[in-house]
Amino acid sequence: YQDLNPFEFKIDEYTFQKGNTQLRPQYTNSFGFTHTYKYKLNTSLNYSHVKDIFAQLVDTAELSKSFISKRNLATQDIVSLNVSYPFSYKKYSAFVNLNSYYSKFKANFGEGRKVDLDVFSFNLYAQQSLKFAKTFTAELSGWYTAPSIWQGTFKSDAMGGIDFGIQKTIFKNKGSLKLSFSDILHTMQWGGESEFSGQAFRGNGNWESQQFKANFTYRFGNTNVKAMRQRKNAVEEETKRASQSQGGIGAQ
Repeated sequence: YQDLNPFEFKIDEYTFQKGNTQLRPQYTNSFGFTHTYKYKLNTSLNYSHVKDIFAQLVDTAELSKSFISKRNLATQDIVSLNVSYPFSYKKYSAFVNLNSYYSKFKANFGEGRKVDLDVFSFNLYAQQSLKFAKTFTAELSGWYTAPSIWQGTFKSDAMGGIDFGIQKTIFKNKGSLKLSFSDILHTMQWGGESEFSGQAFRGNGNWESQQFKANFTYRFGNTNVKAMRQRKNAVEEETKRASQSQGGIGAQ
């Protein structure tokens, strides 16, 4: 709704944001191949072509004002390669995911108002966990996004973050206490720039990404009774399925 609403929202003295009532739906055609090696190493190769893709443009419709609004670009083409691998050894486990891609954006809104951008970028995510002292589990995770193109016209800066947490099981494994700290290095800060219609635009920002959290969880009830009930329901379901599959004349 906000992308279509033509009402002007003031950002600063010279910049406004508004919707576009002429925005058309975007259409995507895609295909891909996926391969799994020994049930662990997952690899996928994908291609997609998007017509009338939504993009955020900063346009100088008036000499004294700049308007940020969604427009339809002509096309976007993406070729991506995704690789993920889980690993575990005794009390240590890890997971790594790498997504690399090439993306190209094209559009022509008239003289001096053309979009022709392409980028090769990647996203990396890794998570590690270690169990120790019987009741403790420590976890360290991080991610990184290389410079890319955001919303079709903005060249975004690189960003990433590292999180850490530790958990202890208590009350005979019925409860758990977890302490976590997100964005340890305070690197979750975004930034980007756009050049369109003779105007250069630069934006930077951040949010309260550094957070310390304490969580307590306790499971009530008899877990053995719940497990027995689940097994009983599974047996009843299998018996019902077998009776229905007998078929033949006179079968109910």
